[in-house]
Amino acid sequence: MLSPITERTAPSPAQFRDEILPSGQPAVMRGVANDWPLVVAAHHDSHTVMALMAATANGRLAKVLRADPAQQGRFHYADDSYAMNFTRGEGNVAGILAGLREQENSYQPFAMAAQSMIAEHYFPGFAQAHPMPLVPPSAEPRLWIGNAAKVATHNDPIENVAVVAAGRRRFTLFPPSAEPDLYLGPHDPTPAGARISMVHVTAPDFDRYPRFASALKVAQEAELRPGDAIFIPRDWYHHVEAIERLNVLVNYWWDESKSDA
Repeated sequence: MLSPITERTAPSPAQFRDEILPSGQPAVMRGVANDWPLVVAAHHDSHTVMALMAATANGRLAKVLRADPAQQGRFHYADDSYAMNFTRGEGNVAGILAGLREQENSYQPFAMAAQSMIAEHYFPGFAQAHPMPLVPPSAEPRLWIGNAAKVATHNDPIENVAVVAAGRRRFTLFPPSAEPDLYLGPHDPTPAGARISMVHVTAPDFDRYPRFASALKVAQEAELRPGDAIFIPRDWYHHVEAIERLNVLVNYWWDESKSDA
């Protein structure tokens, strides 16, 4: 069993900036976005979330990933480590939601994900309707919409606050010191720009990747529900598993060394 990530109940902006951010340690912040319209909709059901998103979206096209059911929701490399195990396409929000509805009742659904969508480009007025006072004003919200898919272990060289708006997500975090035990893949190509671990966190092959057992000893884990947020410090590796048939995540990236807050 992995160590739990430290939890705080709805910290104030001052508590976040004075206590959580300087610690350099991950933290789960329960209930910080309970008043968001998307979160309120999520407490009803997934169809209410989809209806709200469809009503507030424009027709702009977004990139969409799709993986066969055999991949079990993992967007990763194919067997040769240079091709990807998913296809890329485009669709507007209405089309993406229609695809998710189609897969919702499938016994073995295709995994679908529209990732890192700058919220204001697709949902005008999103930031005003879904405020996040913990982060600097320069940190614009980005949406990640999909079904039960997995984002492979990777890290970002900047700070990150991620908020679960709908569905549930399980986060597994590794400190930067664990990098030698994560078996990072090639610099190029990568599925989404950052190098990813070749180990599947949800089904690790210890015969092929024995040092990953050491990484798990220092890993931390938490499951987030709608309204919960997580602080992922810069350079911390993280694996993100979306659990429900509809999941919406909103994240904020910023460089604290250049923060305007």
